[in-house]
Amino acid sequence: MRLRAFFAAIVLLPLLACLPPISREAGPPEKPVLFQEIELISPLTDDADRSSLRAAVERSLAYLALKNSAGDSRSTQPGPLGDLFTPEKTHRSLTLFHEILLSASDEDDFEKKMRENFTFWEATKEGQKKPFLLTGYYEPIMEGNTEPGGEYLYPIYRRPDDLVEVTSRGLFVQEWEKKQIVRIENGQAIPYYSRREIDCQGVLQGRGYELAWLKSAWERFVLHVQGSGQIRLPDGKTLRVGFAASNGRPYRGIGRVLVERGFLDENELSLRRVKEFLQQNSERVEETLNANERYIFFRFFSGKEGPIGALGFPLTPGRSVATDRAIFPPGGLAYLIAQRPVFDEAGRLKGKMTLRRFVLNQDTGAAMKGPGRVDLFCGSGEEAGMAAGEMREAGKIYFLQAKSSGGK
Repeated sequence: MRLRAFFAAIVLLPLLACLPPISREAGPPEKPVLFQEIELISPLTDDADRSSLRAAVERSLAYLALKNSAGDSRSTQPGPLGDLFTPEKTHRSLTLFHEILLSASDEDDFEKKMRENFTFWEATKEGQKKPFLLTGYYEPIMEGNTEPGGEYLYPIYRRPDDLVEVTSRGLFVQEWEKKQIVRIENGQAIPYYSRREIDCQGVLQGRGYELAWLKSAWERFVLHVQGSGQIRLPDGKTLRVGFAASNGRPYRGIGRVLVERGFLDENELSLRRVKEFLQQNSERVEETLNANERYIFFRFFSGKEGPIGALGFPLTPGRSVATDRAIFPPGGLAYLIAQRPVFDEAGRLKGKMTLRRFVLNQDTGAAMKGPGRVDLFCGSGEEAGMAAGEMREAGKIYFLQAKSSGGK
């Protein structure tokens, strides 16, 4: 399989070398993102259990150890990361944090050691400190089948063989680079199929790319937005699927689309309200879902833990966050301050409470662009979905750097 992919790449190289540079819309230049050191006055309390924090830290340490052992001890990303958050420095910071977690005698001792040993950094645009938007995501569990028929009519696909990722420099893509995702037709590189072409026109049907079939277009769309999920088969077995590739089209939140079109109010925007609207207006389902052209392709994961994040390790509920990896350090430690939803026994939203906790930067996503977006992984299943669906909060996030690693 790998040999076939290699030879296919060799065949495509002459075509891809002729690709035009990635098009960019005309507009004002992007304001530079800067990291500023701040003095965090508020207490460093943590509202989640320590065992989940240790697990998340250990996964980031494992990822960074691999980066450093491969000789990738300096940041390969341009822009604000520079030499401030290299993999080597981030690994040192996490190692020290892990030691403090295990050795601190109580909360006061923990905070004292943290303030003595760490600096706190906030990402801003041209020095303008603004709250970021915190949202949530989760791993849905849904009914499906590996064969079509009956209730199972909505396929999810593996990565198609004709999908190619390139930059204007050529075929071999660095993870942080802007890239084109194309297909080659009659010697021409063409943008890959849109959601409408795939789901409504069926351009991929019958080509052997189907992994499984789900019961509804809505569930399939939710799986695409979340990027991973569990599929419970009729025989009771469960399959775990995760991100394999995308079609490269722009991501557009359909909740925002419904607000712009006057169907929902800004203040009531949530995954639950979007679902309710589409259930009550079935004639608008297709056009609404197709407004988000971005399409996700999946692969099976065999591990019991999951889902797998962008670092290649399982995510930790309540501790793993997704950000723009061109700005924030992969695997990095951060302190998050925001609000989180609270539900009654019947599952109804009854209010919000303060969220203050240490989190690890272990994932990314198409909607995570710029310093003003953070996505918190809430876990798997229905309860996690409720929390994620109602989370849309202003907050603050501060990345930590050990003083001994040159953070000052």
